[in-house]
Amino acid sequence: MTTSPAAGMQTVAGAQQRILDGISPLRTERIPLNEALGRVLAVAVVSRRTLPPFDNSGMDGYAVRWRDTQGASSQHPVELPVHGESRAGAAPGRALERGTAMRIMTGAPMPEGADAVVRYEDTDSGRDRVQVHVAVTHGTNVRHAGEDMNPGDEILTAGRRLRPADLAACAALGNPWLEVHRRPRVAVVSTGDELVDVEREPGPGQIVDSNAVAIAAAVREAGGEPVRIGIARDTVVDLRRALGEAARCDLIVSSAGVSMGDHDHVRDIVDEMGSMGFWRVAMRPGKPLAVGVVQGVPFIGLPGNPVSSQVTFELFARPAVLALQGATEVHRRRISARALQDMDKPEGLETFHRGVLTPAHHGELPGVRLTGPQGSGIMRSLVIADCLIALPAAGQQIAAGTVVEIIPLV
Repeated sequence: MTTSPAAGMQTVAGAQQRILDGISPLRTERIPLNEALGRVLAVAVVSRRTLPPFDNSGMDGYAVRWRDTQGASSQHPVELPVHGESRAGAAPGRALERGTAMRIMTGAPMPEGADAVVRYEDTDSGRDRVQVHVAVTHGTNVRHAGEDMNPGDEILTAGRRLRPADLAACAALGNPWLEVHRRPRVAVVSTGDELVDVEREPGPGQIVDSNAVAIAAAVREAGGEPVRIGIARDTVVDLRRALGEAARCDLIVSSAGVSMGDHDHVRDIVDEMGSMGFWRVAMRPGKPLAVGVVQGVPFIGLPGNPVSSQVTFELFARPAVLALQGATEVHRRRISARALQDMDKPEGLETFHRGVLTPAHHGELPGVRLTGPQGSGIMRSLVIADCLIALPAAGQQIAAGTVVEIIPLV
């Protein structure tokens, strides 16, 4: 979609790329397979085995020669003598003779001479003789050796974030250890004199530091290890202390203190302890966003409003956490949906409303509606949401029925 960002500001895509340009993957480590879920592969997994290792049955039934079943039907079954059985875990004790059948279990090796399997449901389940009610063709219900994987096949590429199915494939290939990138340690810093920890009852003018809880959880979801630095008060001295502690990590993510208020010192301290790259992005919610370096460590300063903080983490900090792990896919995949209502937005700012998707019907696009009021302090708008609605910078209203971009969150 064409965008027209507000003058003098970064576009969202431009800001994302500038952050990623300053990120290098962390060193690698070798870990056991049972600890690899969610980790990012540093070295591709290449098959050393043939899978399946032998022709086997895809069904419980009878191994046959397909030609021996020709003409079979429920009205005119073909009757075959049953000679032997093939079970999973052992080789068949004999070859299959012409004009006979052999009982076979799912996963059991195909006997020599057999080229198809008739399901039990398509027979009378006879033990000494079986009546076959269907004609099968060559390869029916047979899993052929190597139809899944063969030696030399690249099964999982470097940069892939591992899922349960990936671990199953590694196990099947005999890979009990994997080379992955180290989990990044992400410092989580909250700033503000008004903040108190969740364990404390807030007093007059105070609020609970919910941003640190959300950011730490989002870091874990992205594969990082959150390091809670705590609350830094709105003083130069305390901010220096907090950011100095945070610089022992691989990435620093702070919330609040990046605006232009009298007590917002974060940008100045970052510039003093390193360098400030940029701090204005043409978006809502989420302006301003501070990006820089503190003592050689990448720094991302998020806004203080809860929704702004979480939306900007999703768009900018989450990709950085994944990039530190060497992931090749750091952004969630966007999909298209049709707006179910009119949506307002400010001119010149890319806008990320919180939305709820409705299922697609009859080949149509899914629909999306707003979660309700979209103020940057309304946490409920994110609690209800299962997606972000990414609206382009140009324009002030999206009419119902318009096709929009969606960032699924679940």
